[in-house]
Amino acid sequence: MTVSVLDPAALAPLLDGWEEGMLYAYLSGCMGHAVTNEDFRSAQVRVGDFCFFAGAPDAAVAAWQPEPTRPYTILIPRTRDWDSLIERAYPQARRSVRYAFRKQDSFDRARLRDFAAALPGGYALRRMDESLYHLAAQEEWSRDLVSQYPVWENYAAHGMGYAVLQDGALVCGASSYADWPDGIEIEIDTHPAHRRRGLARACAAALMLDCLSRGLHPSWDAANGVSAHLAQTLGYVPAGAYPVYEWML
Repeated sequence: MTVSVLDPAALAPLLDGWEEGMLYAYLSGCMGHAVTNEDFRSAQVRVGDFCFFAGAPDAAVAAWQPEPTRPYTILIPRTRDWDSLIERAYPQARRSVRYAFRKQDSFDRARLRDFAAALPGGYALRRMDESLYHLAAQEEWSRDLVSQYPVWENYAAHGMGYAVLQDGALVCGASSYADWPDGIEIEIDTHPAHRRRGLARACAAALMLDCLSRGLHPSWDAANGVSAHLAQTLGYVPAGAYPVYEWML
């Protein structure tokens, strides 16, 4: 049997020391939903497309899904003893890896300013505003730049981001996928026709500088080697690869 968690602080002992931006957002009460078992020894925490499993493995907690079920979910067990339960509950899930980075300020501000200014001709960098929020929300490739903020007013109050435009069209963005009082989790997306031109690096550098000027940590978690390489170029320190499952409805 599972029960919804009404107070995120109740799961703090199970999540303590797990350095994940989405979990910071959940524990701060900003985002997400969690279920547990009756004795609060197990937990499933969902923030956007990310689903975390912590505590003592529990089949009911592993199998719980929200309604409506999201079409794509990244399943992240804190310990390997969750694996068999996840594989049973999500038989079509594919094992993969992600790349973590240390939650520390190791950044060269001057280098970040150079990156933010290094756009090819014909492109312009802009802070995310209401018009760009709506542009991002309209396209599949860019939707996750704002997907965790259902209306502009919510994004304006809690989110932040930068975009690259060409002839008024949104072609790249770096934005907050999640937020908490001390930082954000960065989401970066580039239109396929505009990749490998330094646009993502420029957007990310601008957003990182903005975060640092406000005393916020720009958290980065990479889905693949390309993202991991960009993170290291920007000054992030690797904290190692970790296994996940990717599941599609």
